[in-house]
Amino acid sequence: MTDNLDDLRHEIDTVDNRILELIAARMDLSDRVTAAKAGKAAFRPGREAALMRRLASQQPDMSGVILLGIWRQILTASLSRQDTDLHFIVHTDVAPTAAWHMGSALQASYADSIADIAAQFAVKKARGDIPYALVPADNTPALAAWLYKDDAAYVIARTPLFDMGAVPPAYIIGPALPDASGDDITLIGVLNPDTGHMIKSEAGYHPDGVADHADDARILGIYAR
Repeated sequence: MTDNLDDLRHEIDTVDNRILELIAARMDLSDRVTAAKAGKAAFRPGREAALMRRLASQQPDMSGVILLGIWRQILTASLSRQDTDLHFIVHTDVAPTAAWHMGSALQASYADSIADIAAQFAVKKARGDIPYALVPADNTPALAAWLYKDDAAYVIARTPLFDMGAVPPAYIIGPALPDASGDDITLIGVLNPDTGHMIKSEAGYHPDGVADHADDARILGIYAR
């Protein structure tokens, strides 16, 4: 027996209404989280990544990329309610990534070099703001040098979490190391006398350092994979 088209559309409308009610309930919980945090940083990239991996595992028949796109908007709406002043300094090469990651909530300034981004980042810190930046997820000497020399600038996330061909991967830079996600990569900065600053990566969450590296090595960031 063939389903009646009007009945199916009515069921879809009912589901849409339920989705809207659940999103509204989530936003209400987000407001309560803001009050409970009492001024602590709203951005928790490790928790976000763990959530996305859990949801993707629960719906293996749904594309992870599609699921990520849907939840990215929900997470952005929640984050923007928790921190209305959230602002990103964005490298122009990853402007599409910033727009995808934050959607209509994006508040940003733009720069076309790591040096310019580092300068804007320092100005925001000096003002007492919590600075964030998006840069290409390339372990270039320029990025390595900035993070190595600045003890309050770290890679805290890589976005998108799942590879998306149309969205260039970017590192999110923040003022403190992120929370653990359960499956992370630690970035270590080393100074090579021949090639200058370099970034190496180690599997795992190692906020206190990695023993196998030289004494002058330092943690440049950690991101969920």
